[in-house]
Amino acid sequence: MPGNPARPLSGTGLVGRIGFEARVTGRMMAANAPAAFLSPVLFTAVACVHHHVGGPATALHVAVSTLWFALFLYVFDASNQVRGATEDALNKPYRPIPSGLLTPQALMRRFWCAMLLYALLGLVTATLLWVLLWQAATVVLHFVSAPRIYFAVKPMLMQLGIITQLAAAWQLVAPLDTTAWAWVLVTGVGYNLAMIYEDVRDMEGDRSIGRRTLPLIVGHWPVRIWFAAVMTALPLALHHWLFAPSNARPALIAACTLTVTGMNWYAALRSLVIRNARADRITYQLYGLAFGVTLTCGLVLL
Repeated sequence: MPGNPARPLSGTGLVGRIGFEARVTGRMMAANAPAAFLSPVLFTAVACVHHHVGGPATALHVAVSTLWFALFLYVFDASNQVRGATEDALNKPYRPIPSGLLTPQALMRRFWCAMLLYALLGLVTATLLWVLLWQAATVVLHFVSAPRIYFAVKPMLMQLGIITQLAAAWQLVAPLDTTAWAWVLVTGVGYNLAMIYEDVRDMEGDRSIGRRTLPLIVGHWPVRIWFAAVMTALPLALHHWLFAPSNARPALIAACTLTVTGMNWYAALRSLVIRNARADRITYQLYGLAFGVTLTCGLVLL
């Protein structure tokens, strides 16, 4: 339960500490990793391909991106879970606080350490603006805004977050150009419109802490229908604004369009047909994977 004393480290010394922190981080970030960690790292690789960056330099850019987005997700999930331990005990009992790995105070200390490291990395990589924007959004969402207005605040801040995420992923390689902004805005706005489905997954826990989310206000069916409609229409928008205008071979454009369409439509169908807590968690993971695959298409289209 939340607030239980943290369990002792398994192992001793530096190796034990590293293993423990890896275990904490894995449990903390697992649910959001496909969309918030893997996808932007892939977009950094897309920027490298677009700018014809060589192999060793690409490896370095991807390594830096991996650290950048590990911290991006760490500060978000740590702050969220410090405040949401009661919800996590119901929805995600494997997370560090409800599982007894950490106390809220211990996770809070890790949050502030990660915030400092994240800002320093932003300074070194000339992405400090994006770091500060995301840190501000995270603090406002988790420490400033009241639970009763969560449904209004979260979509705006998540939109800022996804644009920050993709813009930084590209800027780690090169300045943002018109091609980059097209991909950032079309994918960022499109997939953010569907992100509200995340709150269907978390309804039971949100209700327990008085957090007002759209599914709790209007019911889960309108949100499911909205999610399915967005995910159904999104491949058409992606093809029209991103895939078709590329200079890639028609066969590659068709393959990307069909792959993204299949993944998006499958997630849309699941959201309507398979309706339980476990299924909703899987559907949300599929949504994150569809986002990542969409960005990965840039490897062959740009």
